[in-house]
Amino acid sequence: MAAFDRESMYHMLAKRDWEGLSNTLVTHAKELKNDPVTQQAIQFFESDFFADSAGYASKVRYQKFETIALMIELGKHGFSRGFLDRFVDEKLKVMQELNMSSLLSFAISNQHRPLAQQIIKDKQSSQPEQIANARRGDVSVKASQVHASAPKIVKLFKSQQEENFFEAVRRVFPTYNPYPNVALSSVLDIDAFKDDLTPRERDYFFRAVVDSVVFDARDSYTPKFFFELDSVYHDSTRAKENDAMKDSIFKAANVKLIRIRGFGQKAVTIQEFERLVLDVMASSGS
Repeated sequence: MAAFDRESMYHMLAKRDWEGLSNTLVTHAKELKNDPVTQQAIQFFESDFFADSAGYASKVRYQKFETIALMIELGKHGFSRGFLDRFVDEKLKVMQELNMSSLLSFAISNQHRPLAQQIIKDKQSSQPEQIANARRGDVSVKASQVHASAPKIVKLFKSQQEENFFEAVRRVFPTYNPYPNVALSSVLDIDAFKDDLTPRERDYFFRAVVDSVVFDARDSYTPKFFFELDSVYHDSTRAKENDAMKDSIFKAANVKLIRIRGFGQKAVTIQEFERLVLDVMASSGS
């Protein structure tokens, strides 16, 4: 790094070489921190910079602002609060003139200024998705297109009994994180036991879910307990075959699958399921 030259700073002040002066102040910030010449240069900056740059085209003016922005971002400046606020306002204006894509992000970073607040408000009403993008910095946020007709969705639970069962599990484990309808492939390591499965069981593994898995968020979301709700819907030949394969999979994985049966089609209450789950956990020593 070249040594600081007072004479060169005087020349830059006289020629209004804002870029050269800015680079000098940034490069030699530590040694110039309490230097009277530096303070004079900064005062000259504040009194003449905006007036001098006003006569340039928007693109050139923005380039001049970027040099000052570097000083501000690095914290290597002695500018007054009034100068900093005006700098934000003037930069917002030139970014508007250039229709820059980074305008909104800069406005969000400087919400203490009324002009920035207005820009955000205008964008919020016209393009709210841009607000979401800008708030996330270097993260891209996109959404698929929808139209006016009703969405084609299904509920998470196929019956009230399933919903009651999950709510009961959630109540029994208030300090854990239960999740419903979890794919076996998300919680069981098939590579560790696939040789113990038949070809049909291996195929079924990638299609099967378990009704409720209790995860421990304090242990990197490790699965701790596995529950399956049986009902009259499990009495068909096909359902029994699937249940048998699921039992074999859990046996091969050396993981306990707790099955709870609700008899009849009438929904068992949350409280009844809660007592059942508590009893099962107590009797199993879990």
